[in-house]
Formats: sequence, structure tokens, C-alpha cells
Amino acid sequence: MSLEEALSSALAGRVALVGIGNRLRGDDGVGSALAGRLAEAGVPRVFDGQELPEDMVARVAATSPDTVLLVDAVDLGAEPGSVALIDGDQTMSYLPTTHRIPSELLMQVLERATGARCLLLGVQPAGTGFGRAMSPEVSASLEALAELLAGMLGPGPTPGAAVPTEES
Repeated sequence: MSLEEALSSALAGRVALVGIGNRLRGDDGVGSALAGRLAEAGVPRVFDGQELPEDMVARVAATSPDTVLLVDAVDLGAEPGSVALIDGDQTMSYLPTTHRIPSELLMQVLERATGARCLLLGVQPAGTGFGRAMSPEVSASLEALAELLAGMLGPGPTPGAAVPTEES
């Protein structure tokens, strides 16, 4: 199954996306950068958790998502730029991230707070040193994911557009 097919079948209902990472640490910033790109494209329910994604739990829960997709640099034991969709029960097989809270614990907290299914979209980093630029491999994956997810999750309402209410 291709990544597009896996995402298509996994991202059900209202989807909230939380990007994780520090953009000053090379490939570590891929999740944060993706959140920025999707927010600029008008995709709804996108949160840039940066290095403290746990601070986004209440904001994510307020959107009543059916699915929460975390995006982070994860050591998949694969080639740089490789991408994997990981279910909550699979996160233990991956090394912890450089962030304060392990992905598995964050996923459990989000599941309890939202009642939503939580998934992790992991991108294999080449390097996460401070002050490094994003590697070409991860940058290419970032571009492909931004295009794919913007198409799947779609833009939100146009700013200034009339939003139907109960009175209309």
C-alpha cells in the first residue's frame, strides 16, 4: 500500500494535524515546517507544536477531531527522507524523539482528551544538529507531504466568506 493510500484510508472525519520539531535543528523541524506550509495553504485544524506539542492538547481537543495526525522526525532505521505512517501501538518500536514528551505518551494524552484516533507520520532525518539546514532528502519529503496533505485535507473557509449559521 502506498503512503497516499494509507493516509487516505487512515485520515477519517475531521482531522487535526500537529507538527512537531525545532526548525533550527535541521531535519528535526520537518513537522513544524509542514504545519506552517499547511496553515499557509488554508488547511483547517493545523497546529505547530514545535518542541512543546503537549501545549497543543487543549487547542486540538477544542476542534473535536476524529483523527489526530502528529508529524515528526523519527528514527525509522531507513534512508533519510523516508516516511512512515505509524499507529499508536507501533511507536514503541522506534527510538524516542529529541522532544520532552515521547510520541507514544503524547498520542495517549491526545486520544484521552479528544476521543480521536491518533497516528504519527514519521520522517527519517539525516541530521538534527543545531544550526543545520534541512537535508535535501527531508526537504523533498516535506514538499511532497505538503502537496499531498493539502490536497487531502483541503483548505478551510475563505477568509471573509459567509459561514452558514442556524439563522441563515
